[in-house]
Amino acid sequence: MKVLFVSAEVTPFSKAGGLADVAGSLPPALTPYVSSMQIITPLYSQIDLKQFGIIAAGVTGTIKLGDEILPYSLFKLENPLNDVQVWFIESDQFFGRMGIYTKPDGEGFEDNNLRYFFFQLVILDLLQQKHFNIDILHCNDHHSGLLPILVKAFDLTIRTIYTIHNFLYHGHFSKAELELLPKPIRNQLSPTQWGNFSALLEGLDHADFLTTVSPGYAHELIAGVDLDENSHKHIRAAQTKLTGIVNGIDTEYWNPEADSYTPFHFSINALEGKQQNKLELLKQSHLDDDLEAPLLGSISRLVENKGFPLIIELLDEFVAAGAKFIFLGSGDPLIADQLRQASQRHPGRIAFDDGFNEPLAHLIEAGSDIFLMPSRFEPCGLNQLYSLRYGTIPIVHKTGGLGDTVTNYQAGQGTGFVFQPYQLDPLREAIQRTLTVFQMKQEWSELMQRAMDQDFSWNRSALEYYRIYKT
Repeated sequence: MKVLFVSAEVTPFSKAGGLADVAGSLPPALTPYVSSMQIITPLYSQIDLKQFGIIAAGVTGTIKLGDEILPYSLFKLENPLNDVQVWFIESDQFFGRMGIYTKPDGEGFEDNNLRYFFFQLVILDLLQQKHFNIDILHCNDHHSGLLPILVKAFDLTIRTIYTIHNFLYHGHFSKAELELLPKPIRNQLSPTQWGNFSALLEGLDHADFLTTVSPGYAHELIAGVDLDENSHKHIRAAQTKLTGIVNGIDTEYWNPEADSYTPFHFSINALEGKQQNKLELLKQSHLDDDLEAPLLGSISRLVENKGFPLIIELLDEFVAAGAKFIFLGSGDPLIADQLRQASQRHPGRIAFDDGFNEPLAHLIEAGSDIFLMPSRFEPCGLNQLYSLRYGTIPIVHKTGGLGDTVTNYQAGQGTGFVFQPYQLDPLREAIQRTLTVFQMKQEWSELMQRAMDQDFSWNRSALEYYRIYKT
């Protein structure tokens, strides 16, 4: 069984979100089950060729996009990563710029549709040229949503699996952009109710099998939660081939016993290092170094759907109750400004780092007592999984993967604090309950150990993917 995994971003080479983490860790976890696992992704200009040992593969070609003939080159890792060969598609026109999907000001590139049309047509060309001898093409999100229909239209004997990481991002494109695609598929694509086209829905319609990143999210999609009628119609038609598989995490990279980013290590049976990391985090963030006060951490894109309207409403109240907060993330300038103002109102009690900082992200996971993740919706979520591994107790809204992976605390049971519905008072009550249990030292210690005892490695999820491949 030979598999080519297609992703627009792959850790450690390129990352804009959780898709990169999955693409960087799921394929290596599948290598025991398949004879060949390979990844293909764009060669963005910020990828350091020397750092990663990326070399020209000696393969060049051209594809037709509308009336344009566009060249490409193929690069590869000189030494495969964990038995996985990674291939990179090079195009100075489409990928030779700073940023993956967005410009430095946060606005998306105007030609994003063309960039990922190009990416998919190059993969089609490589498959037609027999550069990849594969049985299964594993596509991910809208950036590769057209590949299932392209594979069928050009009579390639390859099966396709399509994974939806976030149904919010459709990759909508216009009728004029449709005319740039190969003729054999133009009349087969279905317009939306707005007259445009959705790369995500095409992947959903034409792939042989569909997955999404948690059973809870699959259930929400089938139920039509927050979906327009057209999207829900497509989901209903495809539901018999859809399954939800919880994402795993890289347990070597996120490992409290050997984390290279944290100054102190700890384990489920030796928790002392967590308190030392907390002290280091307080110092680095210029927060009061009172170890007895609960510290709530947050690492997130700053968008409304991550629960920030509720969080910001409650900050003053819980600072007055003795809690401290640290926020790391970037996104909506309004949310960033509100967090900045809160940190200025409460120096030593609230810290905010605007941007992304990998070492600080690991220290927040290792040093916080509580992780705040009240997302309105969350297909899977990864930070609650990192938090459980580090004994940092998550507070989550019961949605998607959050509800699948965090069990609500009851005396002697549970791994975190789960609230519903998504409203201010239920979140307030969840935080109050968490702070109450935090003061019960023995109970809290046992809660931490239950959290750390959970297994969210890729082993179980990879086996589920292998069963689908086999089918």
